[in-house]
This record gives sequence, C-alpha cells and structure tokens, in this order.
Amino acid sequence: MKTQKLKIYLADLIHDRHIYNYSVPLNVGYIAAELNRRLGDSVETQIHKFPDDLISSMKSSPPDILGLSNYDWNKNLNKALISIAKKINPKIFIIMGGPNIKKKADGVKQYLLNHPSDLYVVNEGEDAFSTIIEHILGSWPCDIKKNISSSGIEFPNAAYLEAETNKLMLGKKPNSAHEKDIPFPSPWLNGMMDPFLNHKTFPLMPLLETNRNCPYQCHFCVWGDFELNKVRIFDYDTVIEEIRYIFKKSDKRFNLAITDANFGILKRDTQLAEEIRNLSDKYKNADRVFIAQAKNSVKRNLEISKILGKICIPDFAVQTLTPGVLEHSGRKNLSNDDILKYVKGVKENGHEVMTDIMLGLPGETKDQYVDSMAKVVDYGFHRASIADIRLLDGSVMAENDFREKFSIKSRFRVIPTAYGEYGGQKVVEYEECIRETNTMSEKDLLELRLFNANYFILTYLEIGRPLLDFAHSNGFHPIKIIADISKNINKNKYSNLYDYCEKFINFSNNEWYSSIKEADNYYLQESVFKKLMKEGFPKLNYQYAAELISNTLLRNEFLGWVGEIIKTKVSGKDSIINELVNFCSGRVYDMPINNNSNHIEISYDSASHLANYINDHTYDVDDKKEKETYRKGEVRDSFSASNSLKDKSNNSDFIKRNFNDKSKIMIKFDSDKEKIGWLNKEIEINGGKNNLMLAIQTLLQKNQKAFLRSWNYNQ
Repeated sequence: MKTQKLKIYLADLIHDRHIYNYSVPLNVGYIAAELNRRLGDSVETQIHKFPDDLISSMKSSPPDILGLSNYDWNKNLNKALISIAKKINPKIFIIMGGPNIKKKADGVKQYLLNHPSDLYVVNEGEDAFSTIIEHILGSWPCDIKKNISSSGIEFPNAAYLEAETNKLMLGKKPNSAHEKDIPFPSPWLNGMMDPFLNHKTFPLMPLLETNRNCPYQCHFCVWGDFELNKVRIFDYDTVIEEIRYIFKKSDKRFNLAITDANFGILKRDTQLAEEIRNLSDKYKNADRVFIAQAKNSVKRNLEISKILGKICIPDFAVQTLTPGVLEHSGRKNLSNDDILKYVKGVKENGHEVMTDIMLGLPGETKDQYVDSMAKVVDYGFHRASIADIRLLDGSVMAENDFREKFSIKSRFRVIPTAYGEYGGQKVVEYEECIRETNTMSEKDLLELRLFNANYFILTYLEIGRPLLDFAHSNGFHPIKIIADISKNINKNKYSNLYDYCEKFINFSNNEWYSSIKEADNYYLQESVFKKLMKEGFPKLNYQYAAELISNTLLRNEFLGWVGEIIKTKVSGKDSIINELVNFCSGRVYDMPINNNSNHIEISYDSASHLANYINDHTYDVDDKKEKETYRKGEVRDSFSASNSLKDKSNNSDFIKRNFNDKSKIMIKFDSDKEKIGWLNKEIEINGGKNNLMLAIQTLLQKNQKAFLRSWNYNQ
C-alpha cells in the first residue's frame, strides 16, 4: 500500500493589497530545496508569497504542515492565515521561523504560550526543519502535534512546549550551523524562484545570499545568529551560477538586493561584483544593485564600488557620527580618518556613497543628532537614509533590561501598506519604535520630524540640492539651512506650505499608539479600515515628496521658502538664488507626465553653478551605447552611463568657452520620450491607476531621482 505523502506548504507572506517593495520568498525557498533534497518523494511542498494564493491552495488541497516566516511586517497576517488554515484542517501543524522572536528562552516560551503556533525554528532553518520532518515521517500518518509534543526530543534549532507540563523544549544548533561552508541547495538553480522572479501583477525584487551571519552584534539588529558571529559562506561557483540565472531569466528590469550583512568582508566579493557588473553590461536589465558594505574594510569597499559603478550607490551605514554613542548599542564604527578616506575614494572613482542614520539612539541628544547630520555632509556622504529605531523582537534593544537601562519608552504605528482583508479577516501590522530615551525626549523626537522630512526632500531626493550646495559654497552649512526652514514658516507668504506642514506635524504627532490593542481598537473599525484601504497609511516623508511632485504650487512655495532663508544668509545674490529656485522646481516633472517642454532664462553665474548637475544621473533608460554628452554647443543632463563626478570641471570649462559673464542662458527642460515612457509605465506597474500618490511614493523608494527631468542649455 502506497504511503500518503506529507503535504507541506511554506509561505513568506506579504500584504499585497497595495504594490510595495517586497522580495522573492528566498528564505522559504531554501527550506523547500533542502526538504526536497533530503526527503524527495516522501513530501509534497509548495511555496507561497501571496495570502489569497495560499488560502486558495489550502481550500483545494489542505496541507498537513504550514510553515510561515515571521517578521514584524507580517506577524498579524500570519495569525489570520493560521486561523483560516485551522478551519480548513483542524489538525494542521503550524511551524514558524524567522527573526521576530525574543532570543532568550523565557521569551521563546512566552511566544509559544501566546501564539497559535506549534513549533518554532530559531536561527537557521534548513537543517532544523528537515530534521523535524524526518522525525514525523517515521510515524506518518499520525497526529503530528501529539507526536512532537510527547516525543521528549530536543530538535536542533527548534522549540516547542512539551505536552501537559508546557516545559520548553529548545534544542541546540545542528552540526551544519558550525561549518564554514553552507551545504544547502540553491532555490534559484532548481527553478523554485521562477514563478516569483517575473511576477506579472506584483513586482518582487530578486535576492542573492552569498554568505550568512555578521561578526558584529549591534543591539538594534536581528541580522544573523548572534551566538555564531562568524561568517559562513555559500559555494562560490553556485553563487556565480545564481547571479547568471537571475540576469538571464529576468524578462523585465529589476533591482537586485544582496542580502549579506557585510558585502565586501570576503576577498571573493570583488569577483562576485565583477560578475554582476559584467552581466549588467550584457543584459542591460539591472536598474540598481543594493548592498550593505562591510563595516571594517576600506580598500575592498572602494574596489567593489568602482567595479559596480553606476548601478550601485553603496550603503556604508554609520548610524551616527556622534562619538561614543554607538558603544551603547554594541557597535563601533571605523575611525573618522578611515571613513573620510573611504568616502573620498568612492568620489574619486566618480561615484556616490550613502549612509544610514538612526534617530533616537540611546545616549544621543537632539543637538548631537543634528551635529551628526552635519558631519554626514562634512564627511562627503551624498545622502543619508534616516530611520526611527524599531524595537524588533530578537534584538537586544527590545529586552526589558536594555529598555530600563536607557529609560526607553516606545509606541506603535501602522506599517505603510501592511494591511488588508483576507478570508474575511481584517489585518493591520504595526511597528514599535523608540519614542523617548534618557537623553532624548518625545518632544525632541517630534520636533526633529519636519527637520528630517526637509532633509529627505532636499538632499535624499535631491529636489533642492542645487540650492543647498549654493548656500554651502557661500559659507552656510546645508544642515543649518534645513534647521531654519523647519520652523517659523511665513504663513502669509507661503500659506499652502504652512498649512501642509501643520497637517504633517499633526499627523506625525497623532500616528502613535500606546499599545497594539489601542491601535487595533481604532483601525479595525469598519469606517476607519475602509478609509485605510482606500487612501493608505503614508510614509510621511514619501507622502510629503509625492505632494510636492504632484502639486506645482506647493512645490514652488516650498522651494521659494528655502530660497528666502538662503537669502538671509547670502547677501547680494538674490537673483541667482531666485534662478536656482526656478530651476529646482522646473526640474521636477509635472503631473500628468507628458512630452511638454518649457524654458527658463538664467545668468552666467547660475549656469556655472548648475554645471555640477549636468551629468546628474537619474535613470538609465538606454544602455546600449554611451550617449554623447558634449555635442554641437549643447550639454545634456542625459540618462547615459556617464555619471562621473570627476568630469564636472569639464562642464564648467564648457560654460567658460561658450558663454561670458554677460550672457543670458536659456535652460530647456526636455521632453525625453524614453524617460517619460519608462516613468508612466512604472507608475502603472506600481498601482498608479488606483492610487497615484501611493505609486509615486513606491517608485521613489526604488529610484529617488525618478521624477527629475533632463535638461540642456543654449546661448
């Protein structure tokens, strides 16, 4: 008699009611690949990403085991799907895995006591999951929950509660976790990721994992296994084949994310970067490669930056540049000299580098935070990504003793787009963030909200960078300018901006709740939930940007206010500042995006300053050949592969050769049909027909300069 196969569904679920930046389910793909390798025809596996697909499959053919990845952006969604699964099959066995669980044994037990899951795979899952399934198969068919809970076995890297006593059974790490070489098969090369790579209705980002773990133990992070802080590696030849597979199989443009905590920490990473660059040049289908660079390497980071070139703006995260603060968080940066050396080297290679800054780090004051942001500029980082600190289950910061040590108070808010109704159940996800420490009050954090938003608009999205750079070149620090524009807006002169900023501040004050229960009591009301589904919950900085992009009047007032503040600092140059204000506003596409072009007239001095932005790379529409930058008296802000910062001096020389200080120069904002076609298509792909504002926000997260126009000037 033929034995019934054990049916296992694995899911890395996302909320898919709004298009957002999510990735292929590589995590559960590795689990499925190892299951199939070890157990073959004894099991039947499916991989899911989207809740409705999982519900449909469970109704059609109920699984025996449901394995779910657990993150803070899908934990309530998981609960809803577990509830639905148990209605379909009351005997279904639920296995959870992922970083969103406390590390200490007491925290693991509390999770199992208060969560509708039967077993949790902690840390690395491939070996642990397969070992559990092998045990079940030894008695299959059987009552799986009874079989496990009464077994008395401590399964490796797994936790469950023993029957009757509720004793926590938590196993040690398997032998494979201690090996340098990671032995698990690739879910890319066996085709498991194919259905997700080119998904037609919900774009998913391909992921590439070349190594695991992190030698650092930052208290705000849950990346890797803190007990095993050595770096473990996947087979080099396999990784190379995965890279080739992704580029060859992708039938549309994509962003590639390398999931390593420290890309560049290994010598071989330069070779991997070379392969990525070669394939990008060959297939012309990679928009951007995202990497988190190694924290302790300058030379290799510079080499990788040079290799990847325009397809990558490396992220060299410092979190803060205030001396001594990171030591409270279990982290230490490179020396200031090494950071300066690294940034200088990237720029000498003709490229840009960004960093990450955290708001609310224990031990940092409001003034120190602003000074740290000033150092971001002084050190030469092109921009910084600023984030509130999320207290992730599994991080040291989330533990009670750490909270007490630094008097940390937290609150909850909705995670943007992480909500929906599934199988008749309303679901909203929340993030828990630091809202007060012993050195920074909640009032301090709220006052920095508009400051950070203005930095984001002007510098991160570069909408006002020419203005800030002009102020900087005339002796006034951009961060000081941003601080000044973030308070006391002239209500009479800039009424639209004043009203919007009042709304922004009110929303930022009111988006926080003391508990998830309190938040649910509000958002799960029928009328409130319906509004949430229709209008969305904004990432405020991105919503601010979308408002400025879609509302020309608001944008003009915003940039006019920036210009007015600069005029109070820089005397005798009002006309240049006015011209730069007009340029910055005109460089942003108006809505709806069409082929219309327009002109503005500027002086020689303004043109000389704007020469720094001629090769300002926004998006690579056509990489088939290098477009000519200089031709017939015209200089284009093209979307070509030319993005060399060290060629800016040539642009200034061009101005000097072709114009004089008495010239009036006409700026023409082009109607670039290729760029416009790409942009309108991306808006549609990202849900623009249903929610234009949300589509703009999502696209800006993929390409921060997507809405900046090309331009040229003639005499």
